[in-house]
Amino acid sequence: MDCLVCRNTSDSFAGATIMGKYEIEYFRCRDCQFIQTEEPYWLEEAYNHAIIPSDVGLIARNERLSRVVDRLLRYVYPQAFYCLDYGGGYGMFTRMMRDRGHHFLHRDPYCQNLFAPGLEGEPSAGGFDFLTALEVFEHFDNPHRELQVLDATADHWFVSTEPVPDPAPQPGQWWYYVLDGGQHISLWSKRALQTVAAHYGRQLISHRGVHVFSKTKTNPFWVKQILRDKASRVLDPFRRRRSLLRDDFQRAAAATLHRAA
Repeated sequence: MDCLVCRNTSDSFAGATIMGKYEIEYFRCRDCQFIQTEEPYWLEEAYNHAIIPSDVGLIARNERLSRVVDRLLRYVYPQAFYCLDYGGGYGMFTRMMRDRGHHFLHRDPYCQNLFAPGLEGEPSAGGFDFLTALEVFEHFDNPHRELQVLDATADHWFVSTEPVPDPAPQPGQWWYYVLDGGQHISLWSKRALQTVAAHYGRQLISHRGVHVFSKTKTNPFWVKQILRDKASRVLDPFRRRRSLLRDDFQRAAAATLHRAA
């Protein structure tokens, strides 16, 4: 197969059973080491549940990443005002960021927006300064189609996806294949992420599964300190923004009254 990231040759790498019933094949790029599945014919069934039952870390992950992104926006990108959570699931992250005073909107056509209703945004509208894509890259069946949308949407991306260890493990040796769900069809090596950064003219700064892709140069040491959640907690008392919680309550209450009238 051709690699979906760099278009070089991908060789058969491994086989596995996903969703308890489908025998599928994985391919690994000779150049960028990106791992992709065969053509994912099972995706419609896999997305019967947009959030799979085994994703028990969803709340903890949102809590941790909301702290990190809050600090990034206050200390590294203070001019980034309009933000979009791309592939935002239930809308929990959008709600958490708005509670911290950041103007986030939510976008996920595959999942019910439970926590940020009425706060949806579309990438096609443009005009966003900052974009988050949390546990999204590994779902891409056509990475560059999605990446082109991200590129046109915002100058700065914050991405969470676990990079493939080196040497690359087999499916039964690494949890991030998530074989029970069948949704992780694109697994990113560090080199594949670097390929994306170079292709879209962005600086890449990574730390333990979180990655900042920026159109402007930033201090890598400073950004990595912020990406270290525990190490950067000393920054929390400063530069706080006014929460949008009350504003959003008033908006939601007014909308409810309008519908009832």
